[in-house]
Amino acid sequence: MSLEINCHLRRGKFNLEVHLTVAPGAVLAISGENGSGKTSTLDMIAGLLACTSGKISLNGKVFDDSTTSQFVQPELRGVATVFQGGGLFGHLTVEKNVIFGRGAAYRNTPRFDSAIEQFNLAELLSRKPSTLSGGQRQRVALARAFLAPSEVLLLDEPTTSLDATSRDEVRSAMKTFFETYNGVVVLVSHDDAEIDELATNVARITILRGENTTAVLHD
Repeated sequence: MSLEINCHLRRGKFNLEVHLTVAPGAVLAISGENGSGKTSTLDMIAGLLACTSGKISLNGKVFDDSTTSQFVQPELRGVATVFQGGGLFGHLTVEKNVIFGRGAAYRNTPRFDSAIEQFNLAELLSRKPSTLSGGQRQRVALARAFLAPSEVLLLDEPTTSLDATSRDEVRSAMKTFFETYNGVVVLVSHDDAEIDELATNVARITILRGENTTAVLHD
């Protein structure tokens, strides 16, 4: 069973066609030029955007089907997302950011301890995001996504804003996690070295320009 996407998204004169199959345990990297629809693809999987037409399903469970108007809300999809910049809550401590949402059930458990150790956050738990470096904030966001139970993990350029040292640390932690993660990983990245290190499959968006612009993504 796998993540199946056959979806068309239309926004004004921009069309995005996505036809992908991603197996459990795979890490699919999506590359393409800016504005080509990479983040929109993640948003459709997460349920932040609905397909204009088409269908998305995971292990036979329908997330979005335009023919039946079936649409599963984001919080019910079992999808964890790490957005560009981390998306942390500024008023919460690192600890509360990590356990926010589905991860709350794992507070004071070995799974929580493992996530904190994996991303080297033990000395940061009482601090607020405004006091952290960019690399530290991204490690918090990744720990939150990894702690929460999920069947799909979406990563939107998770190391883009990091310095070289932080980038290497975060990539190493992601690689270790992917080795034991049984779900589907979809990684958006511009970094060829990152893709070579982390991805098991690669899909690139092709742009067809005319009166209407069409972006096509397929495996």
